[in-house]
Amino acid sequence: MTTAVLDRAAVSRLLPGAGTLSARPLPQGRFNTCWHLTGADRSYLLKLNNREGEAHLRQMAAAMSDAASSGVAVPRVLRVGTDPALGPFLLQEWLDGRTFAEARQDDAIETDLWPRLGHQIALLHSTQPAPPLTATPASRARQLSDLVDALCLHRLIPTPLAETTRRRGLPLAEQLGHQECVNSHQDIHPDNILIRPGGKIALLDFDHATTAEAASDFVKLDRWCLPSAPDRQQLLDAYWQQRGEPADPLFEQRLAFHRLVITLSYFLYWHGRDPTQLPGCITALRTELERT
Repeated sequence: MTTAVLDRAAVSRLLPGAGTLSARPLPQGRFNTCWHLTGADRSYLLKLNNREGEAHLRQMAAAMSDAASSGVAVPRVLRVGTDPALGPFLLQEWLDGRTFAEARQDDAIETDLWPRLGHQIALLHSTQPAPPLTATPASRARQLSDLVDALCLHRLIPTPLAETTRRRGLPLAEQLGHQECVNSHQDIHPDNILIRPGGKIALLDFDHATTAEAASDFVKLDRWCLPSAPDRQQLLDAYWQQRGEPADPLFEQRLAFHRLVITLSYFLYWHGRDPTQLPGCITALRTELERT
C-alpha cells in the first residue's frame, strides 16, 4: 500500500464533510495496513485488510463493541465496509496516548499501571458470549491434539517432540476440569496496551479476539510485559477484585496449558509467513515443556 492509493476521493467517501485530512502510514500493522488520518479537530485510524476481508473486520468491530459495552476502554468504531478503491476497511476514532512499548522504552512505566490494566482485562472477561461456551477436558485435549497433528502434517516438529508435547499437555488438559469461557482479546502485548493522558488504559487491536478461557489472555502479558512477581501480583489482585470472585486455584495450571497451546500456534503462524522463525519456535517449545 502506498500513499498514492489512499487518494483524496477515497478518504472523502469514508469521511464526507471532514475537510482536508493528512494521512500518515503506520508501519507497525501486522494484519492490517494502517493509516493515521488527521483533520482540523479530529483524528482517525483507518485499517485496510484485503487478506482476511470485510468479514474479519466486522468480527473485529463486533468484538470491540462488546468490549466497550462491558466498560473496557477501546477506540470507537465509526464505519466498516468495503470501498471500491481501498477494499475492506475499518474506520475508528484515534485515541491519544503512548503504547506500553513506547512508554517502557522511555522508562516511564508506573507501578500503578498494573492494577489499572488488571481492571480493564477483568471488565473484558466480565461477560460470557452468546451462546455460552464451556471449556472441558475433552475440548482442551482436542485443541492440543489438533495443533500437534497439524505440526506433524507440515513436518514442523520431529515426532519425538510431538509425542513429548502430548504426554505433557494432555494430562494438564484433563486436570483443569470444566470452565466457562469469556470474551477475550488474545493479543495483549506491549503494542496493544495504550496508556492515555492521565494514566487511563485502553486495549487496542482486537484482530484475535475470540471466546476462550480467561487465563489465555495472560500468556503474552507474562511473556512480554510483566517485569517482576510483585507487579504481576498487583495485576492479578486487581483482576480478581474487579471480577468479584476469589482467585482461581488452578490459574497457574490453566496458564501453563495455554502457554503450551500458544507456543504451538506460533509454528503455524510463522510457517506461512517467515519460516526462518521456526528454529526459534522449536527452542521455545522445548523451553515450555521443561516448565510444564
